[in-house]
Amino acid sequence: MEFQKVLQSDESIVVYAKIAVNQGRSPGLEKDAFYDAIVKRADELRADGESQQQAFSKVITEDETGRLLYQAMKIAPGAEVKPAPQPAPPSPEAAAKLLGPAPARLHSQAVDHQRANPRLSYESAYSRMCTAPENAGLRAEINREHLAASMAAVNG
Repeated sequence: MEFQKVLQSDESIVVYAKIAVNQGRSPGLEKDAFYDAIVKRADELRADGESQQQAFSKVITEDETGRLLYQAMKIAPGAEVKPAPQPAPPSPEAAAKLLGPAPARLHSQAVDHQRANPRLSYESAYSRMCTAPENAGLRAEINREHLAASMAAVNG
């Protein structure tokens, strides 16, 4: 559950910070919630000509609420900043279409082989189709397409 959506005001995060400091454990919030609250408070209290880093340091050392939020952040689990979500890798079908017609044919053969042999994973079926002696011509075509695409990328 994303508590940032639940926490509507600065006062509620301060309540959670007080609970965390009093209990010695975070009441369901992670470091990034407290960190974001500190950054927001530092931006609000930032003096003219003061950098973001200076304002942050001043809030966690000189401001009572900032110190409380910082103590709660140190107690809370997780990271100060959430990593950006990574896009899902393309499906084997989408990857084959991107690579060209020959890899798409090999992909189709692998899917057909996997359907005929349901105990095989897609990767095993693909490997068997790629190494099958009857697909030597297809492997050569894949190599030619790959080489042509590589040379086109290099030569512009």
